[in-house]
Amino acid sequence: MQKVTNPFVWLARFRHRRGYGVHSPFAFRFITDVIYERCPYYAYRELDRALPLSMQMRKRKGLHLLLRLANHLQPQTIVLPTEAWWEKRYMQSGCRRTSFYCQWPDDEVGMCLLREPSEEALKHMGEHSVLLLDNLQRHRQWFQSLPSVVSFDLYDLGIAFFDKQYNKQYYIVNF
Repeated sequence: MQKVTNPFVWLARFRHRRGYGVHSPFAFRFITDVIYERCPYYAYRELDRALPLSMQMRKRKGLHLLLRLANHLQPQTIVLPTEAWWEKRYMQSGCRRTSFYCQWPDDEVGMCLLREPSEEALKHMGEHSVLLLDNLQRHRQWFQSLPSVVSFDLYDLGIAFFDKQYNKQYYIVNF
């Protein structure tokens, strides 16, 4: 989850910011209340102090988004890569009753963070599951072919909802 450093990419995605052109009430609320939430959360200051200086500028914005996502969705289970220590720490601050796994549990997963595409992950996604794909710019084609219903392309991070009550839609968000 790196900051978009190419100004041309940012300008090309500019018209897709803050929910402009989004007609779905669910998607608009998600974009405005979770992705673009600017109010300071209760745990930002404490967690940011512990971040190494090299990560503060590069990853802080994405880690704040993970905290807001976990707080908004309150999943019962989250599957993370083993090396995602900082991501786990931020997500734990957002939902304290969540069980975190590094391997796939037997039942349905509430939220899953992937660094690389995984067909195994799709087997564990249920109707109320959310898939997060880091390094989206390298795996955009795989992400677009997911059987998800609502997907958000944040350039570096992809968020896919599998809830079938919504119409299938792929949103580009300038984050």
